[in-house]
Amino acid sequence: MTTFTYGGTNLSTFGNITMIDGYLDLPERRGDNKEIPFRHGTVFNEKFYNERTITMGIAITAATLTALESTLNTMRALFSPLTQQTLSITFGDATTKTVSATVDKPLQIARIQSFARVVVEFTLCEPFFRLSTVIADNTLTIDSSPKAMVVTNPGTIQERDPIIVIDGPFSSMTITNSTNGASVTYTGAIAAAENVVIQTVNGEYTATLSTGSANVIGNVTHSGSSALLPINVGSNTLSITSAGGDNSGTVKIYF
Repeated sequence: MTTFTYGGTNLSTFGNITMIDGYLDLPERRGDNKEIPFRHGTVFNEKFYNERTITMGIAITAATLTALESTLNTMRALFSPLTQQTLSITFGDATTKTVSATVDKPLQIARIQSFARVVVEFTLCEPFFRLSTVIADNTLTIDSSPKAMVVTNPGTIQERDPIIVIDGPFSSMTITNSTNGASVTYTGAIAAAENVVIQTVNGEYTATLSTGSANVIGNVTHSGSSALLPINVGSNTLSITSAGGDNSGTVKIYF
């Protein structure tokens, strides 16, 4: 049985979930193909997924009107915070995935005596549910250059925000995803006792050097994609070229 929780509350505790629309679907992509004057058709343009909504119907039955109103008060308190809460789905195979969501639309409460029907629309700014655990540890010692690495994306959507951890010593490094042609380069000294964490935080690329937590994003360049290092669905073959160091440094990529 598939169950849903929001802000830590199992939504089935309010009543029977009668409708769930959108959680198994893909979000709509935003953007259009390009129109070229005096030519038939269009030219393909790469598109990205937009935010999406998931709609849920809940039927609430109570012994008395007072009890029904109390349940609805509890529900309103759950959905009213102005910040995003965690919407969690536990699938039939016990896999749990989560996403940040808000309830921005009215609950469309329709009451008949001590029975009420509620329609909840969750807004997902980041439209994809994620597993509650990171992928398997793929830490690789870079004892030669180039060095082959395999990163597997077990999901159903290209990962565009992986976390890259480079543990020194190195003086420079380029990681190329041969599967899709994207690459990211870090140029700058990383000592044996240091590491650099490259990731996306609140939509912005960051690179943090462990010593002093210095921002070293100026040492990072990338090519082949608007994302730093996208990881396609399935197995990705990476090639790592490096300079400096003593063959003991490592690279880890996870999400």
